[in-house]
Amino acid sequence: GRHMAEYFSHVRLRTGFAPTRVLTKAPRALPIDATVTEKKAEPAELEYASCCFLPSSEWTSLPLCGRFECSHDSTVYEFALPRCTSLNLPACSCILLQAPGLGPNGADVIRPYTPISENGMLGKFQLLIKRYAGAIVSNYMYKLKLGDRVQFKHIKFNVKKQYPFTGIKTISLICAGSGITPVYQALLKLMYTPEDNRKVVLLNGNRAKGDLLLFEELRSFARAYPRRLTVVHCLSQEPLNNGFCSTDEYIVEHGRIDEDKIRRYCFPPSDDTCVMVCGLPVMYEMWCGPRSEPELKEGTVLHRLGYSTSMVAKL
Repeated sequence: GRHMAEYFSHVRLRTGFAPTRVLTKAPRALPIDATVTEKKAEPAELEYASCCFLPSSEWTSLPLCGRFECSHDSTVYEFALPRCTSLNLPACSCILLQAPGLGPNGADVIRPYTPISENGMLGKFQLLIKRYAGAIVSNYMYKLKLGDRVQFKHIKFNVKKQYPFTGIKTISLICAGSGITPVYQALLKLMYTPEDNRKVVLLNGNRAKGDLLLFEELRSFARAYPRRLTVVHCLSQEPLNNGFCSTDEYIVEHGRIDEDKIRRYCFPPSDDTCVMVCGLPVMYEMWCGPRSEPELKEGTVLHRLGYSTSMVAKL
């Protein structure tokens, strides 16, 4: 009915382009007459890090209004916004999520997450969160019930390299696991913006085929833009004889994303190329250095291959 039509009406604002399907099944959701407590009138002292709906100077409480399982260890969570309101998060950027009182001595635990929904989605936004063993926030999220409220914030450090990536002609995206979410945010802008015809390579690292996130969405991109986008799935624990092999839509490589794969698939170092990176801390250390440090660390894979700090963006 009307509710489901609204749910799937992910239409890009102002462009006329219909984005690829983010949802693969209808999530459990709050009743249609459920209400969202809108934010109070904004006091003059509220501060914002960008055009995002969420302020940087205080936490905003939002209710969980839908959820569904994406894989054996990953869930999509929907959080309600005021009616007809967009999260309006610029690419590339993320938001902060707070798990209250779950840290040492009852401290709050805060983690960054990048939504997978476009700004054309009104009244809610979506987070795809992978559960890792011992991870506090992802397991806290998994226990939430519909209607439970979560605190969010968007600060200046959450604003990364910004689209349209001026001066960049070729883009290499390197990610692993849930690091696909900021990469997917960048792809949405790169693929759907009219007249943007730049070429993009994606190296997507996971343990096995069953761990791949947004697999069908990436296939849709590859089908729609075969001359612009190359997708390489790098699987570290997938058996060689299981039948999952390269197609016209993606390339399958076995093993981790290492120096050899980056050299073979990514665009070579130049002043007009950019390598965007996202993954677990150990992967940042190997590829480019800590996420918290903007400089490219000497001795890392990208440094050895000849890239410079200006060519690398840590998402």
